Amino acid sequence: QSRLSAAIQSVWHFNPPGAPHFGGLWEAAVKSAKSLLVRIMGEHTFTLEEFNTILCRVEAIMNYRPLIPSSTDPSEVDYLSPGHFLIGQPLLAVPEEHIAPSQRSLNNHWKLIN
Repeated sequence: QSRLSAAIQSVWHFNPPGAPHFGGLWEAAVKSAKSLLVRIMGEHTFTLEEFNTILCRVEAIMNYRPLIPSSTDPSEVDYLSPGHFLIGQPLLAVPEEHIAPSQRSLNNHWKLIN
């Protein structure tokens, strides 16, 4: 790893462990993500797939915030957010149409994967 760092001339800067406030804005983003996770999850236990879905929703919420102040024009409801740079539209866009459930029963599915 140190040879790779030297080859690409990267310089590592670390925060002191006892002073996470030195991180500035990115530490504020970590705090926001943690508070969202605590509010969503509470004391419940989730599967890996459910937890992954929750993390995707937290990411979408954090990338949904406006980057610039909103327009005062009431007809202009769209705004620029980090999600626009990621996928070209808000991450919390209108969901797709309902997808029909699988015809396979849970018992058959369980037998298939075991």
